[in-house]
Amino acid sequence: MLLRNCAPLLAFLPLFGACHQDDAPVSVAHPHYELGNAWHGPQGWFYPYEQFDYRATGLATREMPLKGQLASDGEVWSADGMTGSHQTLQLPAVVTVRNLINGRVVRIRLTRRGPENAGRIIALSPKAADLLGMTADTPVEVTEEEAASRALVEGLTGAPHLDVQSAPVGEVRAESLDGGVAKTYGSDSSEGHQAASTVAAMPVTWSQGSPGPTGLYVLLGKFSGRGAAASIAARCSGEVERVPDGAGLDWRVRSGPYTDTAQADAALDRTHACGVEGARIIVE
Repeated sequence: MLLRNCAPLLAFLPLFGACHQDDAPVSVAHPHYELGNAWHGPQGWFYPYEQFDYRATGLATREMPLKGQLASDGEVWSADGMTGSHQTLQLPAVVTVRNLINGRVVRIRLTRRGPENAGRIIALSPKAADLLGMTADTPVEVTEEEAASRALVEGLTGAPHLDVQSAPVGEVRAESLDGGVAKTYGSDSSEGHQAASTVAAMPVTWSQGSPGPTGLYVLLGKFSGRGAAASIAARCSGEVERVPDGAGLDWRVRSGPYTDTAQADAALDRTHACGVEGARIIVE
């Protein structure tokens, strides 16, 4: 009799258990500096390195969702955040992205590695891509904000610091002559900065800039001598150009222009057949 009366309750117990088991653990943010080792995408290797004056043109794409998981730098990823992915820059970093078709500009924080496609230089979160007016992979200009990027990594766990020994700061003790309370200013503590546990969200805004250029090319490489550049150009049907103030790499080889993204992607794929690694799509 007792079991028969409890049967409805027993029938619900598996449902309660299932609900409990389906609860996903909450991701806990632990922002940190991330550079990482070389990594391999479907079309070749990427070699991360620290740089604070990055500026490049190319094609932007949308980030794939993480659904609450942590980004590469330990931040909790959100589709509504103003964030993005980069293949080689230190993480986190602050960049502006200008849509070269409509001139819109967004300011985002790079928190993830990617995109894996060598023909895309950056991936934007869904919110940032929407504000930029992206409906497909889009020609963009990416410019790093040096001061903001440097300030961002200060105090983050894992960030490189100069090994400079500084003199210890002694205590300065002040006490009133009439027996008042003593106060200590400073100490000999040599503890470093505390690692940040949170990083402020980027403002969800966009601004209007100038559009253009939108010509698609494939940059096959930069070289110190014209002979090496001419050899690559002959093998890969490119053109040799002199680079003003090339910092030693005074010659470059590029092919194009191409009428659309599909043509540029096909030309990039052909660079592997002619023995070139590290070619990329640029916009000029």
